[in-house]
Amino acid sequence: MKRIIKGIRKTSPYHDSLIREAHLLQNLKNPYIPEIYDLDSDNEYTYIIEQYIPGESLKSLCNKRLLSEKEIFHFMIQFCNIINYLHTLPESLLYLDIKPENIIILNDTCYLIDFGSVLYESEEPVTVFGTPSYASPEQMAGRRLSPKADIYALGRLLEYMVSHGTVSHKTEYKLYSLISDCTERKIWGRPGSVKRLIRRIEEIKNLTGSFSKKPLKIAFAGASYNSGTTYIALLLSAFIKHLGRNCVYVENNDSEAWYSISPNTSGFRALAGLEILNRKYCENKTLPEADCIVDYGILSAKTPEEFYEADISCIIVGNRCWETDEISNIRALSRKCRKRLFLVNLSDKISEMTANSLHNDNFMCFPFIKNPDEILKNTEVKTVLYDLAVQLGIII
Repeated sequence: MKRIIKGIRKTSPYHDSLIREAHLLQNLKNPYIPEIYDLDSDNEYTYIIEQYIPGESLKSLCNKRLLSEKEIFHFMIQFCNIINYLHTLPESLLYLDIKPENIIILNDTCYLIDFGSVLYESEEPVTVFGTPSYASPEQMAGRRLSPKADIYALGRLLEYMVSHGTVSHKTEYKLYSLISDCTERKIWGRPGSVKRLIRRIEEIKNLTGSFSKKPLKIAFAGASYNSGTTYIALLLSAFIKHLGRNCVYVENNDSEAWYSISPNTSGFRALAGLEILNRKYCENKTLPEADCIVDYGILSAKTPEEFYEADISCIIVGNRCWETDEISNIRALSRKCRKRLFLVNLSDKISEMTANSLHNDNFMCFPFIKNPDEILKNTEVKTVLYDLAVQLGIII
């Protein structure tokens, strides 16, 4: 196990508080809290030999990508268990600085760091401290504190995770109801203990059933070259992957569009971990048991029958006035689809001519996305892809 040595100058104004923190950690025995192995000193410094935990902070992770619904429940329950351990010690400890920066994620496991704000429940705060966005009203007022101060911060942490994640509307509604209870200004309105909070989170987790139970085959085809079919199909595949679903992108056409844009997409965090299959694979093997986003290129009379037999077929069309005849032709070609959805590309708002061409068909606008990494942090783009996943039956 790797260790780090912290050298603290004895004249530092933070010396005493850091040594206090180290002594406190020495008495804690929890696998998800860094272990203090030894303290030593010389004339100028005190040295703390501490367990090194690699990984990255929850804040860093959320800056890179969206959390899946599964991850939100998993991380939140893990972290609540760490706080519950502190609260249920023979002499109860209050952590009092819960925030994404103080949570390290390593191999899907949470670790809690930075114990500089910890107080015994029996202690009186001597100053006002804490991170304003997460600290409870009584903490910011410098009043006597109880475990419910940490419960308030846990509510704020859950709110942060939900806002940086992908959850179904039903789950989001239930989680925000819980967040409201945790962040109640009146102390008595919050859950009675972290253990009770864990039970409520687990109840919501067990009641959610927010995804289609079976893997879906979703076929994509465009009305013409450069319609954005491959681009949208890849973005949706990456988004589904980040929802926590097993998903693959299949390029089932001869355009090799994926390869032509790969120099630009190779660095996109959005596509990290996405499995991409080519046509040759499709000809020789059965598609995997996963949501399959299958890109058939341009829709034409030569498009294989399997396109029409998919769980749902997405047809990409343009929104310009000269593309209305194209829409009429593509509507006629796709009438035999089991279920179809038209995606009007590069458009925040559909034109009247395009709407008339589509008649009463089911359609969605798909806005221009300059940087696919925005699906990991842009609320508007996330909403469009979420709504698309609902339309396609992935989220139910």
